[in-house]
Amino acid sequence: MLVVGLIGPIAAGKSVVLDELERLGAVGIRADDVSRELLAPGSALLERVIAEFGEQYRRDDGSLDRRALAQRVFADAAARGRLEQVVHPAMVARMAELIENQRARVDGPEVMVIEAANLPQMGGVGLVDVTVQVTASAETRVRRLMARDGVSEEYAWSLVGLHEELGIGRFPADHEVSTEGDVGSTREAVERLWGKLVKARR
Repeated sequence: MLVVGLIGPIAAGKSVVLDELERLGAVGIRADDVSRELLAPGSALLERVIAEFGEQYRRDDGSLDRRALAQRVFADAAARGRLEQVVHPAMVARMAELIENQRARVDGPEVMVIEAANLPQMGGVGLVDVTVQVTASAETRVRRLMARDGVSEEYAWSLVGLHEELGIGRFPADHEVSTEGDVGSTREAVERLWGKLVKARR
């Protein structure tokens, strides 16, 4: 089984590329899904996060107030580092388990894809065999953020700038897919990538 790391900055189009790869036969792992699983109400990891940052980040239903915490760490690099020290090792360990679960299957997939913007930064590159960088211009990503999340242009640019500051999007990947064009051109690019990945697997 070939394990692929799908990386790239915010609003680059990673989800679109992953959807296409899954359509072609890959099994996908989304970092956001892993995070939500590990930080579910009552989980040990959630309790560590609350102990680190305070009860104000726990919602009435027991879940993590992800938006409020994201706003906190966005404006505070030291807080962001503390959060990453708590969450990233657990995420990498869980992703490793999910990969091994697929490898153990008799009917496992030829290709498995981990979609995580900051996979290199969280120390997860060792989990994958190849990396694929998803790209789009900063202007395109700002437009997507405004349309997708309903944020202001100023805030969208600040998010794009943070990812650039963190080096997300500059990792020297094995392959690159641009989502700058329309859906059809992106699909064609992913199909070409799929051919290369399957060839590498065989």
